[in-house]
Amino acid sequence: MFYPLELPRPRPRRPLFQNYGSNKTGLLLASKVKNRDNNLKHSLLLYLKEYCECSSIHGIRYLADPKLRFFERIIWLLLLVATSICAIFVYVDLTELYHAVRIQTTIKDSMQPIFFVPFPSVGICPRNRVNWIKLERDGPNHFLGANVTEAQKQLFISFFSAAGDVHLNRLNNMDSFYANATLASSVSQLDELNVSEVLEYLQLECKDIFYACNWRGMPKNCCEIFELEHTESGLCWVFNSEVSPAMRKKAREDQFYPYRTARSGEGTGLDVFLSLNKSLIRLDKRGVYVMIKQPQQWSDNSRLVPHNAHTRISMAPRFTTTDNRTRSVPPSIRRCIFPDEKEDPKYKNFPDFIYWVGNCRSRCHQEHVVDLCKCSPSLLFPVSAEDNFTDCKPSDFKCLYDHRQFLSVDRHAQEKDFVDNKFKESMICDCFTSCTQLIHEQESTISPLDYNEIGSEVGTLRLDIFFQSNWYIQYETHMRFTFVELLANFGGIIGLFLGASLLSGVELIYYFTIGLYLYLRNQRNIKPQKVAEKSPITVHFYPKITPTKITY
Repeated sequence: MFYPLELPRPRPRRPLFQNYGSNKTGLLLASKVKNRDNNLKHSLLLYLKEYCECSSIHGIRYLADPKLRFFERIIWLLLLVATSICAIFVYVDLTELYHAVRIQTTIKDSMQPIFFVPFPSVGICPRNRVNWIKLERDGPNHFLGANVTEAQKQLFISFFSAAGDVHLNRLNNMDSFYANATLASSVSQLDELNVSEVLEYLQLECKDIFYACNWRGMPKNCCEIFELEHTESGLCWVFNSEVSPAMRKKAREDQFYPYRTARSGEGTGLDVFLSLNKSLIRLDKRGVYVMIKQPQQWSDNSRLVPHNAHTRISMAPRFTTTDNRTRSVPPSIRRCIFPDEKEDPKYKNFPDFIYWVGNCRSRCHQEHVVDLCKCSPSLLFPVSAEDNFTDCKPSDFKCLYDHRQFLSVDRHAQEKDFVDNKFKESMICDCFTSCTQLIHEQESTISPLDYNEIGSEVGTLRLDIFFQSNWYIQYETHMRFTFVELLANFGGIIGLFLGASLLSGVELIYYFTIGLYLYLRNQRNIKPQKVAEKSPITVHFYPKITPTKITY
């Protein structure tokens, strides 16, 4: 049996991180400091030793372990220095990789069905677009009045005949007009006319151009699926477009517009037979320009397709999306712009248009034209009240013609560093792609037109546009390293080489900031005291009570 007086008294526990504020500790430290002549260096060594004993970083505690010999501590110190250098080297290399290659594009899906992307918008721009009968008979009287003189009539016919086939990059089509100095000097007489309205009036009608149209193998009314639109190649008949307000409304109301197709190969896309009414045109200009672009895109480059030929254009879409996490990187690094980043200096677009690289380039072309000629031709560019640009009058086309060499070439800003270009003066458009970008790679084949396919010789040309395959490759651009991944890699490096963690770093910072400050402040506040002479130690013995057994 034990009694309370026989139990051992509990001893006071040593503080985990020293009790710098207690009087007993202060007396003890003051005694040590006095015995060692208040050496600050020694005090710091004591503090460092205490940190080494309780540090959570592997290897540091061995530096202050009294059970180890001196050479063993040196070995552990060298190991600690070597692992720290390795950790720093790996971290620096990872940080450089994080800042150098932050964006990468990978294949997201190599077998994406073709119906996920809309069929491209197809523009057909005949070289013969003007109804010559209407131009020579009705046009002058309709726009200049019934009392038009023969000179005014000849001026009207000559100017709009040349302007009917105007392209921004092919303004030399007006050579025939400006070669006549008399006509060129009198063109200001037509300044009251709107060039776009006149040419729309003089254009060949849909029935005078198209013979038959098939969409996905089914016959369609060409005049219902094609719409007359303005482009940088002038007035063109465009299929599957979302540029005009009517087509935008149709896209909002009809879930199947813009049109799509799920099949590939000849006859599965747009198949068009063109038969220009020879009684309404002049035969000096043959062929048509074909433009393939995005449905929401204003214009793109066009290629000449010869007449009396069957032209097949096969397309392979290349669709690229960009992860939203890349927004943390500026557009100059990721080389693309999101549609809502309108404040970026590289953002160029027409008002109310979706951002595409093609729209950016067209906007850049328009700005160059406005800068040179102080006007924007509504025949080639959209008209918006937000821009407040002056429409080019017939006399302003002389400025466009004079700068035809400049406006015929569109160069990239970095092209001069790699290409010795003979065009020293040209448009420079540094446009970023859209962060969601769809591009159609095209291949064309041309063969003689087989009139037996349509029963008689009515076709000027046949144009068949289709997808190469039922599948396409979808790419995705994303961050190669995010900050969270960099932090996780850093934690793995520190754990691998030093066995430390984030709290180990916090502990290290605390020990050599707040903890060191408190330690030095308490050391400074401790006043040296004389150590009292040792007094005899009185040991209290407690009598042991032995129970006595009483027998009755």
